Amino acid sequence: MKKQLEQFAAEHTLSRNGNDMYGSYNGYQVSIRWGGWSSASFYVGFHVNLGNKMNEVVNWLNVAQKKQLRIANVTIDGSGFYCIFTNMTLGSSLKKAHEVLYAVTEYLKMQGIPGDVCPYCGQPLEEKKLVEDNYCLFYAHEACFNSKLSQVEGVESAEASMPNNYLRGFLGALIGGIVGMLIFWGLFQLGFLASISSLIGAVVGSLLYTKFGGKNNKMKIVIIAIVVFVLTAAAFFLCYLQVVSDAMAQAGVYGSALEMLGYLLETDQEIRAAFWGDFAMSIIFTVVGIVVVAMSMVRQQKKVSSGMKKHS
Repeated sequence: MKKQLEQFAAEHTLSRNGNDMYGSYNGYQVSIRWGGWSSASFYVGFHVNLGNKMNEVVNWLNVAQKKQLRIANVTIDGSGFYCIFTNMTLGSSLKKAHEVLYAVTEYLKMQGIPGDVCPYCGQPLEEKKLVEDNYCLFYAHEACFNSKLSQVEGVESAEASMPNNYLRGFLGALIGGIVGMLIFWGLFQLGFLASISSLIGAVVGSLLYTKFGGKNNKMKIVIIAIVVFVLTAAAFFLCYLQVVSDAMAQAGVYGSALEMLGYLLETDQEIRAAFWGDFAMSIIFTVVGIVVVAMSMVRQQKKVSSGMKKHS
């Protein structure tokens, strides 16, 4: 792995910073961010000031070149823009990074976008400082970097001082969990165990938790995880109760479906094995869905300022 990174950096005249790279390529400041095997994404950054050509460049990447370059997403911040694609193997990712670097820098040249300016303000880099923004290294005016860092810290401070309404946040999580329940119930009627229900429920719950006034903190993850887990498990039992109730109605048997389910689980080994097997699979699907959304929430909880600093 180290040899591949060193070779790529040397061929593209880039400096290495662990698994990441930065420097000048084809006249433009670029960076490559790779989180190692624990990360599913590869980031190729272009630290330029697009000015009034921002929409034109983004449309070119998202429409004209997205399929050819196989870019999963394009993000923009005050320090430039990033082409993001899925990391399969390091070798294939570096090959794709080369294609993206060449195609994009050639396009920037054609558009007359200068590469020797401060990414923040677009003015010439007469005095420059190596800075880190969005965990990527590049050169910029120290004053411009300080200004952005101050703005980011101000926003984060304001967000931290905002009230946190756990009750309303819980309501949002509950609605999301109910959405997941309904999806589980609907797919169960079609003969499927809904592997996607907990994921959708957690996503909706996460969005509504914040929308309703809850803060994106560790307690949010705990609340959403518990609500989605409990409601998905409840949905599973309710679906089985419905199956038992329907079977009792067809057989002309009267009584409690809950008691009948308990009786069948106790006396019929085949039904017991099917029930607990389906339940185990449902729990596994639920946990996977919750973990995926929880990882996303953890990433969102990271302060933007934590990825910003000056280097000597």
